[in-house]
Amino acid sequence: MKNIKRILVIVLALSMALSMLSLSVLAAEPTTAQNKVLAHWKLQNDASYFTGDINTDTLKFLDLSGNGNDLEVAVEGNGAQLDIFTWDTGVDNDTLKASNTATALKFNNTLANAKSVDTYDAALTKYSGAYVSGKYLQTVKNAPLNSYTGANGWTVEVVFKVTPEWNNEYNRYTGIFSKQGVVESQNEPPFSLALTEKINGENDGSLGAYGTTGLQYLHVDKNKVKTNHEMQNGMIFSDEWVHYMVTSNGLTTYVYCDGQLVKTINETNEIFTVDPSFGWEVGVGRKLKGNEATMNEQHPEGLIRRLFCGTISEIRFTEGLMDINDSLILENHKTEEPTVTTTTAAATTTKAPTTTPTTTPTTTLVIVPATDEVADDKGGCKSSVGVGLGALVATLTLGAATLLKKKKQD
Repeated sequence: MKNIKRILVIVLALSMALSMLSLSVLAAEPTTAQNKVLAHWKLQNDASYFTGDINTDTLKFLDLSGNGNDLEVAVEGNGAQLDIFTWDTGVDNDTLKASNTATALKFNNTLANAKSVDTYDAALTKYSGAYVSGKYLQTVKNAPLNSYTGANGWTVEVVFKVTPEWNNEYNRYTGIFSKQGVVESQNEPPFSLALTEKINGENDGSLGAYGTTGLQYLHVDKNKVKTNHEMQNGMIFSDEWVHYMVTSNGLTTYVYCDGQLVKTINETNEIFTVDPSFGWEVGVGRKLKGNEATMNEQHPEGLIRRLFCGTISEIRFTEGLMDINDSLILENHKTEEPTVTTTTAAATTTKAPTTTPTTTPTTTLVIVPATDEVADDKGGCKSSVGVGLGALVATLTLGAATLLKKKKQD
């Protein structure tokens, strides 16, 4: 009797110790932390992503992060006369970078559209353009992102494609996602993910079916030091989806095209602020007016030099350096990937003649899609170690209780 009690005490004590160990392991298990999302826009034909009407200038894309950085329509020149925005229905759901959507916002800022409302002199399009008429998007007034300087590092991702109507004289060096306010000493915006001149294309200046352009990354830091890189190894082909990501840890910046690292730059990451009231914009490139022949209006935010011609599906702005494996290029494809699960074989009713079967805890691997929220350290998936210890504790406790019950019956 005493020996049995001793065994029960030992088993129960061991169960309690293992239980405490299990809890400590679970508490210490790190979760896969997501970068803090500052702003997130899906420029797609889904009623939960926007308000207003695409056929009017009331269109507004909601900031899905909930931070209030909504995008509204801005008009340049005689753009109010033009139907610039349409839904591109040619999005292929099987395309890795196309955000798994059937539609995306097309910017029809073409030279042909501009000519339909402006009198054009080809000689005036060589640098800053003659009349630039069209539309783009910008953050609303007093959006929190407008005053952001990126002191803790940042990541910007854009999913887009350039259409064959893109024209070298009218659209080159267009911004895709940029900060307003040209820095006078550098004659550049403080920050811009942009496109370069055409690398190959048609004789009329357009990209055509087989023409290409390249990626440009431009940054002016808080000390007004400029970084400007045009990357031909980030070549962009007409009508092909691209995932363009620039991420910084504060001292080094990494540029990715379709998941491949194309540039590493040593620079300080903080973004120069010309005016905290200036916002961020989608689909426009700016300069100062200077002495170049141009009829464009000089805005406080900078002269609009070029407008974007193409389709944009998604933009995400997050804080801190991001691993490419946590980027939209994989996240947008996760819904097409089956969840990987290791399951336990069904138990049989056949009794082993001599040995007592034991239960081996199973490990379940679940791929969890990224969200706009930072992962909660107290939640998330449990570790296999914690699951195994929990199962062992339950087994020991059940065995002790059974043994005690049997002894009482005896």
